[in-house]
Amino acid sequence: MKVLLFVSLFLNALFLGYGGLVASQMDGINHAQAASMQKSAAYYFTKKSIFEHAELYDVDKIFIGDSMTDYGEFQEYFPDEVVLNRGIRNDVAKGVFHRIEEVVNRNAKEAYLMIGVNDIRHGENRKDFEKNIRAIVQSFEGTGTKLFIQSILPVNNGLYGKAVSNKKVLQFNDLLRTIATEKGIEYIDLYAYFLDEHGQLDERFTVDGLHLNGEGYRMWIDRLHRQT
Repeated sequence: MKVLLFVSLFLNALFLGYGGLVASQMDGINHAQAASMQKSAAYYFTKKSIFEHAELYDVDKIFIGDSMTDYGEFQEYFPDEVVLNRGIRNDVAKGVFHRIEEVVNRNAKEAYLMIGVNDIRHGENRKDFEKNIRAIVQSFEGTGTKLFIQSILPVNNGLYGKAVSNKKVLQFNDLLRTIATEKGIEYIDLYAYFLDEHGQLDERFTVDGLHLNGEGYRMWIDRLHRQT
């Protein structure tokens, strides 16, 4: 039964494009890795279904992304506005694109996109990442929503390991900035505000070297207030 569930979730993921990165890593995986991929796919489709069945429209802000967004309490950060969180942990740009219609249909005044660290972590090439970001951006064209593209945040390799390099983060951020400039979209550069003196994600803002703690989210929201 568990094997059938994994196969079902995996085939659904491939159909929607979310499983593209997973498929490239199928050879030689062990049971623990397979279980982890099963959980990621299940979480993605569970959250996607919940989002699609929500009935709130014409909101003030909507945040879109991966775990960095998923873990944030954005409604609490903006108590005088109606704010939706459309973050899904472990998501990638392709995964966001395949659920972006629901986001666009919420008709938010402002949408804040932060995505890319998992693309880097899974070895996605810049060309495919760019294609998916451009598709996301195009989805908002002709709507009443003002889209903001946020930079990917740095990591702390001493805490998190070497799965993501800040050199690669900067390369992907350059691509995000280029797309934003071309499309006349405001680019919010958060990267520098989270660095320590060694060019790493400051330990004040993280527990595991990748995700933000409470102080990290405070810094993020403070920068949004200052830059938007």
